Amino acid sequence: MPRIIACSNIKGGEGKTTLARHLAHYAEGLHLKTLAIDLDPQGDLSISLQPDVANPKATPSAALFAEDFDSAQASVVQVSPSLFLMPSTDALDEVGDLEERASLVKRARDAIRKMAMGYDVVVIDTPTNAPVCYKSGMAAAHGTVSPLQLDTYGMRGARKFMRASSSVKSNFNPALKHIGFVVNRFNSRSKSHRLLLEELQAAGLQLLPTILRERVAVQDALDRQMPVWSGPRGTVNRLAAKEFRDMCEAVFQAAGITTAAAA
Repeated sequence: MPRIIACSNIKGGEGKTTLARHLAHYAEGLHLKTLAIDLDPQGDLSISLQPDVANPKATPSAALFAEDFDSAQASVVQVSPSLFLMPSTDALDEVGDLEERASLVKRARDAIRKMAMGYDVVVIDTPTNAPVCYKSGMAAAHGTVSPLQLDTYGMRGARKFMRASSSVKSNFNPALKHIGFVVNRFNSRSKSHRLLLEELQAAGLQLLPTILRERVAVQDALDRQMPVWSGPRGTVNRLAAKEFRDMCEAVFQAAGITTAAAA
């Protein structure tokens, strides 16, 4: 049975696309047939994963909201033998600007679930400020995972996200599970980071055990358009690679995905 994971947080800049990209590549390393769906009009996941920026033959993610969408006729971008992409295009801007309607969310939810039937894992990158898009991703998912940076705005965004998640669960997806928050760009030398982490733990928010620390290697990997554990000799930071692999493993286990050591 395919498993669908949505990377979601309604505060921008927390690291959703970085998280989605690594989850997709982790599944690829496990030789699981994986579909990455970019529901963010900004399209950063598409740029990161597509061999060519423009692929006019690919079915864009905006098509998921169309009444006549047919998953059997959809054409996706093949990134590698086991990784595929449904890209974001400018058409998604128009969807993101639409007034949120339950019918649109349900239509896209059902379309994503039909697409998922041909895959082992589906990873969805959702936007921050296009409710019809991020709610559709969450409505289709078995589980959501949320990157979280340790600042006052991030804490406020986490609470707001939990309210939005509860609403999606009530209205569109009763089985939705929030896998947890991934603490991202943690600086152990920062007193404020340490205090906020303690506050998060005391507040009872679901935190994944692996903390992603602030490392230059993560940005370098993004510039190479590779996961942090891949790259030419001498460019891979082993600590960063282990953190991201451990995080992906924890997410997959919580989502019910059977894994072995990634290649």
